[in-house]
Amino acid sequence: MLRDSAPCERPRERLLADGARALSDADLLALVLGSGTAGRSARALALALAEAVPLAELAWAPPDLIAAHPGIGPARAAAVAAAFELGRRGAWSPPRRGERCLDPARVHELLRHAAHADRESFYVVLLDVRGRLLRTLRVAEGSLSQCPVSPRDALRPAVREGAHGVVFVHNHPSGDPAPSAEDAELTERLRAAAELVGVLARDHVIVAAGGYYSFVEAGRWRR
Repeated sequence: MLRDSAPCERPRERLLADGARALSDADLLALVLGSGTAGRSARALALALAEAVPLAELAWAPPDLIAAHPGIGPARAAAVAAAFELGRRGAWSPPRRGERCLDPARVHELLRHAAHADRESFYVVLLDVRGRLLRTLRVAEGSLSQCPVSPRDALRPAVREGAHGVVFVHNHPSGDPAPSAEDAELTERLRAAAELVGVLARDHVIVAAGGYYSFVEAGRWRR
């Protein structure tokens, strides 16, 4: 749950005097929901939202789900979603086009948004001959627990755009990045298909709220 049960009476003044880190989660949320010194209604809404939704879930909730809480509404929900997105953009530094993108941790950073999605999707990260990022494409979207993808669909963008290499990525909405037996089987099929069409498969990375799993790092990438 959000830290500290009750916001202070004047969170704006305290923020200006002591900095944002001096405020509790609920204080900060009250400022986002209200304006100025965050009036009584904003404080009450912050407390209610704090009790209903863990901060980690609220950070990734779409505006329509935030707005579903009593008293929030579309405008305040948009403000909350925007505040979290600004925080992410300021804190993250995902790889940019032209940057080497072979480290699984950087691949995870590139697709961190997918780690928190509520449906499983499959992505391909296209690389040049030096392992530098060209593009990232989603090639399939599935359900809460699976995302069927064929090697043909996964490799079509790489062949079409003349990519030298590719990293395969998919997410686990469950939050656990550990691969299933089906994930391991798919990895072998993808590697064999990539070799057949002349594309260098570099890794298969699974991203989730609980972290990431790399078949290369785990020593399960047959060379």
